[in-house]
Amino acid sequence: MAQKYSYSPKKYSLGLDIGTTSIGWAVLDLDKERIHDLGVRIFERPEDPQNGDSLAKPRRDARSARHRLKRRRQRLNHLKKFFVDQNILTKDRVEKVLNCTSDFNKLDVYDLRAKALTEELSPEELLKVLYQIAKRRGFKSNRKVVEESDKEGGRVTSALKTNEKFLADNNYTTVGEALSRDEKFAPHKRNKRDDYTNSFARDDFLCELEAIIKTQRNYALKNVPEPAINELIYGIDDGQVTNVSAIMYQRPFMTKELIEKMVGNCTFEDDEKRASKASYSFEVFRLASDLSHLVFIPRDASKRQAKRENLEVRLSPEQIKQVIELAKSQKSLTYKKVRSTAGISEDYVPKDVRGKKKDGDEFGEENVFGGLKAYNDIRLALKDLPEDWAKIDNESALNQIAYILTTQKADEGIRAELDTLPLSDKAKEAIVKIKPTNFKAFGHLSIKALQKITPHILEGMTYDKACEAAGYDFKKQSASLEQITNPVVKRAITQTLKVVHAIERKYGKPYFIKVETARDLAKNFKDRNAIKKENEENQGYNEDIKSIITDGYEASPKTKGGKQLLSHLRELNVPLNKNADFNGQQIVKIKLYREQNGVCLYSGNPIDFETMLRDDNAYQVDHIVPFSRSNNDGIANKVLVFTEENQKKADRTPFEYFGTDEQRWEKFVALVETTYKTRDVKTSDKATNAINYKYNGYAMKKKQNLLLQDYKNDSWNVRALNDTRYITRFIQNYLRQNVDFAEGEEKQRVIAPNGTTTAYLRKRWGLAKDRAEDVLHHAKDAAVVAAIDPKIVYQANLFSKEQEMKLYLNNAKTIDEKRQILLRSTDENTGDITNETTFTQAQKDLAQAEYFKLRSDEKTKNRFPTPWPDFSKEVMKRTLNTDITTLQNELRGIDNYDEDFRLSVKPIFVSRMPRRKATAKAHKETIRSPKVKDGDQRTVRMPLNKIKRKDVENSVLKESDKWLYKKLLERLDAHDNNPEKAFAEPIYKNDKRFDKNSKKLSPVSTIKVYSTQPSGFYINDSKAFVNNGSMVCLDVYQKPNKKGKIEHFFVPVYAHQVGKNKPTPTKILPAPKGFTDVDETFTKVCSLYPNDYVMCKFSENRVEEGYYVMYGIAVGQMVLLPHEVSGKDQKTMRSISPRSAASIERYDISVLGDNYRWL
Repeated sequence: MAQKYSYSPKKYSLGLDIGTTSIGWAVLDLDKERIHDLGVRIFERPEDPQNGDSLAKPRRDARSARHRLKRRRQRLNHLKKFFVDQNILTKDRVEKVLNCTSDFNKLDVYDLRAKALTEELSPEELLKVLYQIAKRRGFKSNRKVVEESDKEGGRVTSALKTNEKFLADNNYTTVGEALSRDEKFAPHKRNKRDDYTNSFARDDFLCELEAIIKTQRNYALKNVPEPAINELIYGIDDGQVTNVSAIMYQRPFMTKELIEKMVGNCTFEDDEKRASKASYSFEVFRLASDLSHLVFIPRDASKRQAKRENLEVRLSPEQIKQVIELAKSQKSLTYKKVRSTAGISEDYVPKDVRGKKKDGDEFGEENVFGGLKAYNDIRLALKDLPEDWAKIDNESALNQIAYILTTQKADEGIRAELDTLPLSDKAKEAIVKIKPTNFKAFGHLSIKALQKITPHILEGMTYDKACEAAGYDFKKQSASLEQITNPVVKRAITQTLKVVHAIERKYGKPYFIKVETARDLAKNFKDRNAIKKENEENQGYNEDIKSIITDGYEASPKTKGGKQLLSHLRELNVPLNKNADFNGQQIVKIKLYREQNGVCLYSGNPIDFETMLRDDNAYQVDHIVPFSRSNNDGIANKVLVFTEENQKKADRTPFEYFGTDEQRWEKFVALVETTYKTRDVKTSDKATNAINYKYNGYAMKKKQNLLLQDYKNDSWNVRALNDTRYITRFIQNYLRQNVDFAEGEEKQRVIAPNGTTTAYLRKRWGLAKDRAEDVLHHAKDAAVVAAIDPKIVYQANLFSKEQEMKLYLNNAKTIDEKRQILLRSTDENTGDITNETTFTQAQKDLAQAEYFKLRSDEKTKNRFPTPWPDFSKEVMKRTLNTDITTLQNELRGIDNYDEDFRLSVKPIFVSRMPRRKATAKAHKETIRSPKVKDGDQRTVRMPLNKIKRKDVENSVLKESDKWLYKKLLERLDAHDNNPEKAFAEPIYKNDKRFDKNSKKLSPVSTIKVYSTQPSGFYINDSKAFVNNGSMVCLDVYQKPNKKGKIEHFFVPVYAHQVGKNKPTPTKILPAPKGFTDVDETFTKVCSLYPNDYVMCKFSENRVEEGYYVMYGIAVGQMVLLPHEVSGKDQKTMRSISPRSAASIERYDISVLGDNYRWL
C-alpha cells in the first residue's frame, strides 16, 4: 500500500513533450537529483480522422443546406403569392397546377420555356415555367470578377464557360431553348452527382427570364405593374434590397459585419482593430521590414565566411526608399531587381531567398522578393483614369479602399461604400472589377501602430528595434490563443496549460519549464499524414534490414527500399550469412552502405558487406561535420568509412582532413558528386517525381556537408537549446505569460531544446523511443527534456571530442564567477539572451569547468555525461507498465530514493480528456418512410450493383412490380449472384427504353429493400422516420432480479434527447424480456460519457476496467480501452457484457492521473 508522503520539491524542472494528441510531463527534483513525478495526458484531435475536416463541418454543411432549402421555399412561396396577389390565378388554382398528381405535371416545362419566348402561355403554363426557373436558377458568385477569373479552373466554372460557348456557337437564345431542343441534353437535363456538365451561369437564366417576362407582358402579365415585376425578379430597387425572396436575388455569403466581428485587436494598441494586409500602410511596412532584413553576400563566399569576415551587405535607408518607390510601379520585385535598384554590385547575391530556385538560377536571383500587390491592383485598375488616381493616391484613401475590398464581398456593397470617395462612376466600376486575390486577410498591427513603427523601419531599423523606438515593448508581445487558427494546435496548448497548472497546484511553482513540440504539431492534416507515412516507411525499411541481416537471401522485404537493397546485394554477389548477429548500429551502416554504393567516401575503396556485419570495428559511422562542433546527429551528417580513416580525420571536416591535398580533394569531390547525383523530377510519373524531389533535397544537404570548405571552429552551439519554430516560440511565450515561476537567479526559465539535441541525448542515455507498446514513452521523453540544460549539452560535446582536447581543471571559485557572467547576459525580466557572445562563452566555460571536475573522479570518468548517476535506469523503471508493488520493488537501490519516497511512488496512470459535450448530430441524414413491416423493418434504397438475391427477395418489388422482380432474379441467377456482372448491362422497366414521345428513359439504378433499422424516431408530424444520430452518453441503471441478484440495464442517450424540458430517456437497449423501459423500481448508477473511466466488478477474481469507448445497442456490449494503450483498434479494445456485473462504478480521473482510486 502506498505511504503518505508530503514532501514537494523546492526547486524542480518541468519537462513537457507536446504532441497532437498527447502531453508527456515529468517533474525533476533538482536538489535531490531524482524524478519526483511523471505522467501522460491523452486527448483527441478536434477534426474528422478520415479527412481532417473540422468536427463542426457536417453540422455546418447541414445547416447551410437547410438555410438554402428554406430560402428556395420562400422564393417559391413568394412566386405563388405573386400570382394570387396580382389576380392572375386563384390560390386553389395555383395549388392544383403545382400538385404532383395533376395533369399539369405532365407538361414538358422545357418546351414551354422555349415557347414562352415568342408565343402566349396560359397563366398556368407561365406559373410552371417561372416555378422551374425559380427552383433551378444557375450558378452565381457574389463577386462577378471571381466568377469570370475562375472560369478556367474548377469543374463548375469550367462547365459554365463550355456551356456559354455552346449557346453562342449553336445560336440558342436561352438556356431553356437549348435544354429543350438539343440532343446533348436529351439523356438528362439536370446535373448528376459529382457531374457538373449541365451547369449554366445565373446571368444566362436571368436573360431567359427577362425575355420570357417581356413576351408574356402582352398576355398573362399585361395588368401587372412594373414595380411588382421588378420586385419579383430582382428584389432590389435603387441599390436597396426590397425582397429577399425575389427569383434572382442572392444574399452575400459573408457580410461586412461578420468579418469585422472576426477581426482581432492590434498587438500593441489594445483599443485599435488590426489593419487589412492590403492596406497601403501594411504593405509598405511589410516590404520595408523585409528589405531591412535582406542581406547580400559575395557570390563566391559562403554564408559563414561572409558573416565572420563582415562581408555581408544590407540596404541603407536611402536604398530601402528607392526600392519602395520602384515597387509602386511594378507588381512584384525579384531579388535581382532589388539589388540593381539599390546599386549593389552584381558580384553579390542574396544570402537567403524565398521559394524554390529555378533551374540554372543557383542563387535564386530571379525569385520573387515581394512588392505592393494591392497598391498596384488599384493603380492598374485606374491606369486610364489619371484624374481619379490622383485623388486617391494617398495613404488614407488607399487604406480606405483596401478596407472596403477586404470586408465587402458583394459588388453592390463595394459600390455603396465607394460612393463616399471622390471618384467617377467609371473609376468605381474599375475598382469593383479588381480581383479579390490580394484583399483577403488582416495583419497583426493597427494603422495607428503601423504609422508609428514604419518610419523607423524606413530608417533601416529591424522590426524589433523599430517597435522599441516607437515606444512598444517588443519582447512582451502577448501570445493569445486567438492567434492560433489550427484547432489541433489550440487544443494541445490548452491541455498543456491544464497540465502545468495542475502540477503547479500540487508541487508549487516550477523553477524551469523545458518544452519539446512534435514535428507535426503545427502541420495540417495532409502534412501530418505525409510525416506519418514517412515514419511508417522508415520503420518498415528498418524491419526489412533486420530481416535481411537475420534471414539472408530468404528474407522477403516489404518496402521498396528493402527490395532494392536485396536486389543490389544479389547483383554484387554479396555473401549473406543467415542468422547473423544484429545490433541497432548495423541498420545505419547498411543504409549508408546502400546509399554510398558500397564505397568508403574518404578512401574511395570498396566496403566488404560481410566484414561490416561480422566485425563492428572494421568500419565506423562518422559525423561529417563533427558532432562536437555541429550538434547534428542526423543521417545527412553521417557517412560509413574505414575505421582508420575515421581515426585520422578525428575532429575535422573532410576539407580540413585532406583538402590541402589538391589531387585527393578533387577525387573526393568527383566521388561525392557521382554518389549524390540529383534525380529527374520531371518524369511522367508524379509519384516518382515526388520521391526524387525528396531525395534531391537530402542529396543536396549531404553534399553541402561533405564539400564544406569553411566551417567556423565553434564547439558550442546556442541553437541546441533554442527551437526556432514558430509554434515552439509561441508556446514558450504563452507559458511565460500564464505561469508563475519560483524565485531564483536564473532568468531564462522556459527553454525549448531543438529536436536534434533531444534525440541525440535520448539515444546516448539508452532511452530510445518505442511507440508500439503503449503511450508511456511520452513520459520518458518528457523526463529527457526536463533534464536538458546548457551544461549537459556542452558536456556531451566535450565527451565527443575528449580524445582531441587537453584542458585543465578549474577551481570551484572560477565556476562561481562564470555563473555570475551568465546571469549578467540575460534579460532581467524575460530571461531572453541579451548578449549572445558573452552568454555562449560563459555557458561554455562553466560547463567545461564542471565537466573536467567530473572527469577527474574515478567513478565517473568513463561515463557519458548524464544529469545524475542512474538517471537512465531511473527513467526506464519509472515508466514501466506494471503494478505498484512490482514498481516499488524495482526502485530498490536507486540513488537518492529514501525508503519513504520509494514507497510513495506510484505507476503512471494515463489521464484521458473526457468528452462530455451534449451537442452532436441529432439524427442520420437519410429520411425514411414511416411505414414498417414486421415491427421494425423499413425500406432502404440499394444500388443494383450491390444487391444480392436475398435483397431482391426482401424488396418491395415482390408486391409492387412482379415483372422487374422476376427479371432481377433471372439476371442474378445467370451470373452466380454477382451483381457487378449481372447488371453490367442496363435494365429497363418492362424493357421500355423510350416513352410515348420517343424520349429516352433512364435505366433502373436502385430498388427499395426492407431492412431492420437501428433505433430512431419520427419527424415531420410522424410523416418520416430517421435513425438516431450520435450517442451522447450511456445511462446505467440497476435492479435486483427475482432471485435478488443485481442486474444492470443500459439506456443510450442520444443528441436529440438532450436539452431543456426534454424528458429523461428510459428506453433500455437491447430490451430485456418482460419490460422495455426503466421506471421507479430501477436505481440509476451513473452516466458514462466517452473517455470516462469505469470499473465493472463481476466477482472477487474478475474485474474489467478501462476508459469507456462505446456501447453496442444490438448485443449490449460495452467497449473499454486500457489506460496505457496507444490506439483504438480491435487488438487494444476490450468488449464486455456488463449486465451481470455485481457493481459498475465510474471514476473521474484527474488531469495528472494521480487519483486513480483502485491503484
